[in-house]
Amino acid sequence: METVFKNICIVGVATVVPEKVLKLDSLSSVYGEEEVRKIIATTGVKEVRITDDSTTASDLCYQSAEHLIEQMDIVKDEIDGLVFVSQTNDYCLPQTSNVLQSRLGLNENVFCLDIRLGCSGYVVGLFQASLLINSGACKNVLVLAGDTTSKLINPKDKSLRMVFGDAGSATYVTRGIDDIGFKIHNKGSGFSELIVPAGGFRKPVSNLTANEIMDQDGNVRSENDLYMNGTEIFNFAINKVPKLVDDLLEKARWSKTEVDLFLFHQANNFMVEYLRRKLKIIPEKVPLGVETYGNTGPCSIPLLLSHISDKPITKDKVLMCGFGVGLSWAGCYTNLSKTKFFKTIDYKVY
Repeated sequence: METVFKNICIVGVATVVPEKVLKLDSLSSVYGEEEVRKIIATTGVKEVRITDDSTTASDLCYQSAEHLIEQMDIVKDEIDGLVFVSQTNDYCLPQTSNVLQSRLGLNENVFCLDIRLGCSGYVVGLFQASLLINSGACKNVLVLAGDTTSKLINPKDKSLRMVFGDAGSATYVTRGIDDIGFKIHNKGSGFSELIVPAGGFRKPVSNLTANEIMDQDGNVRSENDLYMNGTEIFNFAINKVPKLVDDLLEKARWSKTEVDLFLFHQANNFMVEYLRRKLKIIPEKVPLGVETYGNTGPCSIPLLLSHISDKPITKDKVLMCGFGVGLSWAGCYTNLSKTKFFKTIDYKVY
């Protein structure tokens, strides 16, 4: 799928992370010093933020939204669309966007929608917001993207525990004067490469699904936990993302050298750097932000934007790419020169 929407503006982006910091070198006593050192060197992740048992992705997104609304003097009654992008929803039902509509004090005319996607989800959320605005159904849409992936990971699974962190974000999308173009792809045949096998209606949680198994690398997990075939996901990304970037550049009629910023999903340093080198893009145009937050799923691109918010970087021509669970990969290009980015703040428990 590909399309271009005219007269769309991404007005502002705010992000929130949990206060609790997990420094990965503190896990040496659990996984072994040499193993921890090797994983940190490969992924570039030195620490992640993780929530307590009671904090959810919607809590992080709620505070992101309130922060953005306050900082930008957004009138809540003028918000008529709310899109919540997450794989860690509050309930099986109802959808979490309805809960957030009430909690944020938005009026009852707001269109609410949950999108259950991870690493490609931010771009898909922007697509949904642009679609609503372009159709005339909405004028101002909040895209709230976040995950608490740490809750899905078995503590004895070092391969995932040392990569994924929790975070939430809020992005405000309205009418503007710029184009935003999208390309979105899905390959459902690879759904089992990144999955929590149990807990849905296909395989409800049971004593059987709670049985833990150790893989050949010493990682322990059950079917109730997140599983990722790292090799397959890496191969998928390096095969699909470069073509996606080339297609977006052609659609935008931009040369690679004209682009100010390439914002890739922050899976880990190794993957982002591999993509950068394969695409022959200079390092200054491909920022990295995994060192202190890890892979935060649908929040990784907005978190990266907050991370570089105080740097004098031109953002007239920006290309974003998300890829992962589904399998899915999605990209967009637009102008972010008028967008206001706010530094990441810590989540506060009241």
